[in-house]
Amino acid sequence: MLTDLCEIFSSYADSLVFQEHFAKSGYYKRELMAKAVKTCTKLNLLKDASMVLFAALPGEVEKMSKTLEDDDALMEGAPDEFLDPLMITFMKDPVLLPTSGTVIDRSTITQHLLNDPCDPFNRKELSIDMVKPATELKQRMTEWLEKKQVERQNKMEE
Repeated sequence: MLTDLCEIFSSYADSLVFQEHFAKSGYYKRELMAKAVKTCTKLNLLKDASMVLFAALPGEVEKMSKTLEDDDALMEGAPDEFLDPLMITFMKDPVLLPTSGTVIDRSTITQHLLNDPCDPFNRKELSIDMVKPATELKQRMTEWLEKKQVERQNKMEE
């Protein structure tokens, strides 16, 4: 069973999506992963390329964690219009609720609608098919983030 777990982790080790979710999960612990790699190596549970991928996973997750922290820092000081009104987080996919005119992140409203088929801002009936992408806002958000990335890059070069 331990071999199976190591195989599963090694098969996803080079996936950026897996690394991101692993870093965000709260389950990643550097010491635990180092111990897992050491045990896997000692017991010879993986062969060749699988072992190389598994051994590289802790470093890749550490890099992803740093990238996520840097990205979160970029979003500090974001204009209120870029923040989800319920979660107060930077929106990744803003959508317009036609029933209230409110812009909210797609993931937030999708989760809400799983439990309650009403607009959370005015209680009118709403389905996910009714929401519209807030493309103009998304464009402004992208431009703002790009500007922040350039500023960060310029600071790093100084």
